[in-house]
Amino acid sequence: MNNSSIELLLSSDCDYEELTVEMYYDGKFIALLNQDNGLDNLRIEFPTSAVADETLVLRKMDLAILEQALILAKKRIQG
Repeated sequence: MNNSSIELLLSSDCDYEELTVEMYYDGKFIALLNQDNGLDNLRIEFPTSAVADETLVLRKMDLAILEQALILAKKRIQG
């Protein structure tokens, strides 16, 4: 597994009250982690099927990579 292929984007998305972290692997979007329900109740959102360009989304991946992305995203959102 190559952690350097995991990219995180911390942002203040207008659709959310609190900060979010977008997770990417090899340049493709995996999921979004948000803290609107508090740091003890983080929520993960996966891309919908309404994505305009499917080549920008990763729908299947190794579980170990997803787990590592989530660990890194959680650390990032909690500061």
